[in-house]
Amino acid sequence: MQGNLLVAHPLLNDGFFNRSVVLITSHNESGSLGFILNFITPFKLRDVRAHIVNGNFPIFEGGPVAKDQLFFLHRLGTEIQESIHIQDDLYIGGDFNELLFKIEHAMVKPDDVRFFVGYSGWGEGQLEEEIKNGNWMVNEHSISEVLRNNYNDLWKQKLEEDKKSLGIFADIGFNPSVN
Repeated sequence: MQGNLLVAHPLLNDGFFNRSVVLITSHNESGSLGFILNFITPFKLRDVRAHIVNGNFPIFEGGPVAKDQLFFLHRLGTEIQESIHIQDDLYIGGDFNELLFKIEHAMVKPDDVRFFVGYSGWGEGQLEEEIKNGNWMVNEHSISEVLRNNYNDLWKQKLEEDKKSLGIFADIGFNPSVN
């Protein structure tokens, strides 16, 4: 499941994960960890690291866990020491100071890295149960482009890829009673 995308079912009503697309970055017998790809915050990297001149990189809402921590996904591979390979050309973490240096010196483009505050986590067997209950659709398409996708349309795009019949829900607002 590592490297797959979870697409929230249109009728999922848990408050936090409504209309979300989550990239699973780790999955084992202890549980699963991932990041919401389509919820952007109003903050930029420069808001948390003011000294970074080129810090105009957006920060996304990764999930409800560890909201006081900053995480990052990137396509820089071994250019960032201690990076962990997820799938294709996508990596997580690594030497944060090295990444900041590369950003400061304009060696990193915005579609090379995505920052997240917090993460999404599931305990042992929890995610499998949620998938079995229909809360999530597993999207096994290539994830190498996830950092370049338009986050505004990602849920709709992935929903239509998985279940064309559910695509109509993507055009309905969060509160169907006002449509």
